[in-house]
Amino acid sequence: MKELEGKEAGRLAAYIIGLVLVVLIAVASLRLLAGPRAPDEAWERIQQEGIIWVGLDASWPPFEYVDDDGQIVGFDVDLARELGQRLGVEVEFVNIGFDGLYDALKSGKCDVIISALPYDPMMTKDVAYSHYYFNAGQVLIVRSDERGIEGEGDLRGKRVGVEWGSAGDMEARRLAKRIEGMELVLYRTPEEALRALKDGEVEAAIADAVSTYSFIKAEGEMKIVGEPLTDEPYVIAVRPESQVLLQAINEALVEIKEGGTLARLRERWL
Repeated sequence: MKELEGKEAGRLAAYIIGLVLVVLIAVASLRLLAGPRAPDEAWERIQQEGIIWVGLDASWPPFEYVDDDGQIVGFDVDLARELGQRLGVEVEFVNIGFDGLYDALKSGKCDVIISALPYDPMMTKDVAYSHYYFNAGQVLIVRSDERGIEGEGDLRGKRVGVEWGSAGDMEARRLAKRIEGMELVLYRTPEEALRALKDGEVEAAIADAVSTYSFIKAEGEMKIVGEPLTDEPYVIAVRPESQVLLQAINEALVEIKEGGTLARLRERWL
């Protein structure tokens, strides 16, 4: 009886070993049939030619615009050149309308998009996105001499200026539901809300980071307090198969951020 049980156990072990071998052979065969991983053609061409083609819409200052001398300049332009330097290649710009940027990338007219491009979860099947390099979300602003407001928790009983119907308006209404006595004052544009803050009509304002930085650069006398109230990350887009290029860009972005270059670009342009 024990002999029979031992034979059965042996047969079972042999069956399991055989099944494992079949699976391993099948997996290996599938890998052979699939062939080697598709090369990153964009990265190979960039390395061969020493040029990376950057798509942008030069109509969105201070990120990218055409100056009085006909040159494309701005935050993204400097960032692209910094990336090119770290990748060891020259940067050439392709000026395209914003609505055509994704099509231009897909068709190969450019290798990357660097154009104040918001992360879009609906596009992740069509493009690959880099780490974010700028948060254009809503921020809380007060006058430079304000000492009593350091964040959203200090808005109780305060008048807060916002652009009517904007993302800042929606965020302010959300805050007002849980902050007692917070009063919203509506304006037609973020600039008008920020002007009202500067003139003392309100104690704080909520606006997008781009409008805020631009206003502060031109007018001064105000500051951003607390963490961003919402997130709208600006990212770099490449074609999905450009994984080597994407990795190189992400590594360069980490260096640019940690080395302080990104902060200097914000200070210069924003």
